[in-house]
Amino acid sequence: MHEPFMRRCFDLAKRGAGLVSPNPLVGAVAVRDGKIIAEGLHARHGDPHAEAHLFLNAKVDLAGATLYVNLEPCCHTKKLTPPCAPQIIEKKIAHVVIANLDPNPQVSGGGVKMLEAAGIKVTTGVLKDEGERLNEIFFHRMRTGLPFIHLKSAATLDGKTALPSGESKWITSDFSRQDSHYGRRLYDAIVVGAQTIRSDNPQLNVRLKGEVIEKQPYRLIFTKSGKLPREAQVFTDENRHRTIIVTDLHTTIDALPPQQVIRLETLEPFPFEKFNEQLFERGIYSLWLEGGADLHSLFLQYKKVNRMTLYLAPKIMGEGKAMFTHSEDSLQNLLTLEGMDIQLLGSDLKVTGLV
Repeated sequence: MHEPFMRRCFDLAKRGAGLVSPNPLVGAVAVRDGKIIAEGLHARHGDPHAEAHLFLNAKVDLAGATLYVNLEPCCHTKKLTPPCAPQIIEKKIAHVVIANLDPNPQVSGGGVKMLEAAGIKVTTGVLKDEGERLNEIFFHRMRTGLPFIHLKSAATLDGKTALPSGESKWITSDFSRQDSHYGRRLYDAIVVGAQTIRSDNPQLNVRLKGEVIEKQPYRLIFTKSGKLPREAQVFTDENRHRTIIVTDLHTTIDALPPQQVIRLETLEPFPFEKFNEQLFERGIYSLWLEGGADLHSLFLQYKKVNRMTLYLAPKIMGEGKAMFTHSEDSLQNLLTLEGMDIQLLGSDLKVTGLV
C-alpha cells in the first residue's frame, strides 16, 4: 500500500543527485484517496526542502492528506531553509509516512516527536533499506564524521586494468562507461593518481548523453613528485578551478595556484585525519576513487573504502597491470564485499557492494 508512493519519493529525490550535497536526497509526495495530489523534491543545496517544495507546488488544500517523504522532516533551524515539521503541522497533514529517520543529531527523531505531539499519525521504516542505500553518503557522514569513499575500477575477468605498456582504452563497453558517469555525479570529488593524468589525460568530469550537468565534481590528484603536464585537460578546461592537487609540504607545484593545493606533512604514512579535515574545509564529503592501483591499495590497506564497484569485461588479458598492488598475509584478513549487487551492462558485469 505505502511502497509505490515511497518509491515515487525515491525517484523524485534522485533528481537532486550531484546538486544537493552536503544535504541528503529527498522527495515528497502528498496523497488523497489513493491518488497523488502534489509532489516535491530538494533540487539544489540552498533551495526549499522537499516538503516545502511540495507545498509550493500544491494546487489544492492538503488538509487531511497523507504525506510520503523518504527522510524524517527536519525540526531544527541551523540551516539555510526553515524547518519542515512545523510547515507540515500548519498544512494540517493527517498522516506522514517516512522511510528513514534522520541520523543528523539535530533531528534524530525530533521531527517525528514534533509531528506526533501535534496529533499527526506517523509511520516509519517503509522501504528503509532502499532509503538507506539512496542516502548512504549522507548517513555515513552523519554517523561517523568521515567522508564516504567509493572505489571504482574497470578490468578484464582476470583482474587486469591495462596492458604492460599501459594501454587501457577501452577495456569495458560504452554501457559501463556511461554507468560510471552516473556514479561520478553522486560524489563531491573524483580522485586519481598523477600517473593517470600523465598517461591518459582524462577529463575527470560527468558526461551523460542528452543531459546538461549543472555542477561538476572536484578533481583530486595525488602526486609525490609534482611532475604533472601543465597542458593536461584538468588544468586547462573550464572546470580547472575545481582541480585540487594533494601532495606534501615540500613538493613544487606550478600547475595550480596555492589555494588549489592540499599540502600534508607527509604522504607515507598517509595522514587520513588531516586529509579529511582539508576536504571538509572545502565542502568535499564524498570521494569517487578511480585509481590507479597504488592509490586504490592505499585506501584499501587503511580500510578507508566504504563501497566498491568493479566493471568487468568478458576478456582475458594474461600479463598486464593489476587493479591493486597490496597483498594480505592470510585469508582471514581479506576484504569482503557485503550487500552485493550484480548487473549485466551490455556484455560487461557490474559488481558493487559495501566493503
